[in-house]
Amino acid sequence: MCSRRHGGGRVRSTTPAEDRYIVLSAKRNRRTTAQQVANQFLADSRKQISRKTVARRLRGGGLYARRPVVCVPLTRQHRTARLQWCREHHNWTEHAYYSQMRVGSVCHRIVDAN
Repeated sequence: MCSRRHGGGRVRSTTPAEDRYIVLSAKRNRRTTAQQVANQFLADSRKQISRKTVARRLRGGGLYARRPVVCVPLTRQHRTARLQWCREHHNWTEHAYYSQMRVGSVCHRIVDAN
């Protein structure tokens, strides 16, 4: 009969206190990247951890990476069409706008008489 050994997994590279430090340092400056946090951790603790480890610790602390959305540059025609739409609808009330632009399975057009 074989007995199971507990704790047979991989040894964690950081302690719970270091995990809290990583999350705290990322919260202090929200614009730092995982690589920058890893470099700062190396400078402070003389312990090297990977960018992936930092990302996992941040996810564990409730912080998630967000990548900026890449937008297609607008052409002159796009800007002209948008300006024309704005000029046509500049006098809409808030009620008319939201009733016209409602998102859902059925779109009802309710135009304010004002």
